[in-house]
Amino acid sequence: MFNHILIATDGSEPADKAVDLALRIAGKARLTALMVVPDYDTVDLAWATLTDGPAPQAIRDRFEAAGLKRLEFALRRHDHRSQRIERLVAVSDRPYQAIVDTATREGCDLIVMAPRGRGMLSSMLLGSQTARVLTLSSVPVLVAP
Repeated sequence: MFNHILIATDGSEPADKAVDLALRIAGKARLTALMVVPDYDTVDLAWATLTDGPAPQAIRDRFEAAGLKRLEFALRRHDHRSQRIERLVAVSDRPYQAIVDTATREGCDLIVMAPRGRGMLSSMLLGSQTARVLTLSSVPVLVAP
């Protein structure tokens, strides 16, 4: 039915349900998990540019490496089934855009994600990443219960 499913995860419990759902419906589809980690902030940028600190790209590389470790930890909770899932990390302050862009770039024909992951307060203050993906995506989005 699907050829390539993108699983958007932040490692939270609701996101675990999305991973489980994607694994259940995948059949022979290719699976890719994406974790979006925040980009450097003003303090990190000032440290990198005003001191002898690392270059901004080096900071982003560290964030990406840390995100990959978090992603590995999150997928490990899904035992041997997660071995078939490809791993991607994006560094961005707009997770919804990184999810939509990744789905397009990777040729995904379905995005599976949780209704929220960061917590109720963050979702209310920042707006739901899921709602934004639903609005922007040209790829169907399946929201795990």
